[in-house]
Amino acid sequence: MNDLRLVIGNKNYSSWSLAPWLLLNMHDVEFEEIQVALYQDNTAEKLGPYSPSLKVPVVQHHDVTVWDSLSICEYLSEEVLLGAGWPAGAKRRATARSVSAEMHSEFPNLKRDWPMNCSAKVAMKPSDALRDEIARIDAIWSCCRRRYGENGHYLFGRFSIADCYMASVAIVFESYGAELSAEANAYKETLLDNPFVQKWILAGQQEEREAQGERIKLTSVG
Repeated sequence: MNDLRLVIGNKNYSSWSLAPWLLLNMHDVEFEEIQVALYQDNTAEKLGPYSPSLKVPVVQHHDVTVWDSLSICEYLSEEVLLGAGWPAGAKRRATARSVSAEMHSEFPNLKRDWPMNCSAKVAMKPSDALRDEIARIDAIWSCCRRRYGENGHYLFGRFSIADCYMASVAIVFESYGAELSAEANAYKETLLDNPFVQKWILAGQQEEREAQGERIKLTSVG
C-alpha cells in the first residue's frame, strides 16, 4: 500500500477534490487514489475510516491525516514537495496564498449558482451578484498574470497551488459560458489545456455517462 493516500469524491462534481489531486499529479508524486461517491446513502459510512469531517478531500500520509483542501495542499507542499507548491519569493508566495484562500472561502454565488459539472455545456446568464464575482476572479487572473506571469503561462509563471484552485473555476466558466477579458480567457484556456485537467474532465464526463445509464436502467424496470 502506498504511504500517501488521497480520498476524493466524484470527479464530475467535486471541485475541492481536484485541487490536491492536480497538485500531486503536476509534481509526479505517486499516491493511492480512493474515490468515494458523494450524495449516496452510504457516503458518510464509507468516508468514516478516512475523514474526521466526513467530507472530501482528505489525505493520509504515514500516521498523519489532513482534511480540507487548502490544508491538504499546504501540507503536501511542506512535507512532500519540499515547499515547491508555492511560488519562489515572499511577495509571490503571499499573493498566491491570498488568492488561493480567497477562492477557497469566498464567491458564494458562483459556488451556488454555477457548481462544477464537467459534463455541463450551457450558456447561463449570471445574476448581478454572480457577475460581480466573475469580475473579481477576472481581475485576480489578469493582475497576477501581468505582475508575476513572466516566466510561464500560469498565474505566477510556473504552476503552483494557486492554479490548483483556479482549475475548477476554469471548468465552471467553460461550462456556463462566462464572459472574460482576453487576458483572463487566455489563462482559462491554459488551465483547460493542462493534460491532467483534461484527464479529470474526461473521467468526470465518463462518470456522468455511467450514472445516466444506471438511471435509465432503473426507470426501465417494470
